[in-house]
Amino acid sequence: MLPRLLSRMQSPLQQSKAAGVFRFMTVRRVSDGPRTVTDGEKHIYDKLLQGLSPTKLAVTDASGGCGSMYVVEVEAECFRNVSRVKQTMMVNRLLKDELKEMHGMRVLCSVPPATKP
Repeated sequence: MLPRLLSRMQSPLQQSKAAGVFRFMTVRRVSDGPRTVTDGEKHIYDKLLQGLSPTKLAVTDASGGCGSMYVVEVEAECFRNVSRVKQTMMVNRLLKDELKEMHGMRVLCSVPPATKP
C-alpha cells in the first residue's frame, strides 16, 4: 500500500528513474503570434546559404531570441557520401566565429533524395 501511495506522489520522471528507465521530457511554448526572424538567424542563414548551397535550410533561435542557442537544419548535395560527423564539421567550420559567441548549436544534416536518371 505504501509504495503505491508514494508512486502517486512522485512525478512521472521520478517514477521512470525508479524503474530504471530514463525519458527525456520536452516542454513546448505556444507562440502568441507570428515569429519574426532574428538578426542572428538571418546571419547564420546567409552564411550557410553561401557556403553550402543547400537545397533546404532552416535556422531557429532556440534561446527565445537572445542568440545563445540555435537549431540548424541543412540539406545539401555536398553532404552526399560524407559521414554525419564530417557533415556537422563542415557546418561548424563555416560558423566557427559565431560558435564562440553561442552557448550551443544543434545541427541536423541530411542529403537530398537521389534523382533517377
